[in-house]
Amino acid sequence: MSKTLDVLEQAVHGSAAGFKIGCKSRGGCPNYGSREHLTCSRAYRAWVHYRRLYELSPETPITWTMLRHAKGRH
Repeated sequence: MSKTLDVLEQAVHGSAAGFKIGCKSRGGCPNYGSREHLTCSRAYRAWVHYRRLYELSPETPITWTMLRHAKGRH
């Protein structure tokens, strides 16, 4: 198996850490199309942008509900 695939299998998908490890493709992330979890690229952008999410560990998977709460839309 290739080294890239090994790294992506170890990634916590839907988290900022997953993006940092190398899961940067929106459509290539296993969470693409999920109604519960964000893709790694979207999770990273949200983690950097919203303080409530930035206070979490980068390994924490971010859900759509968590993003709505961070935006202040309950």
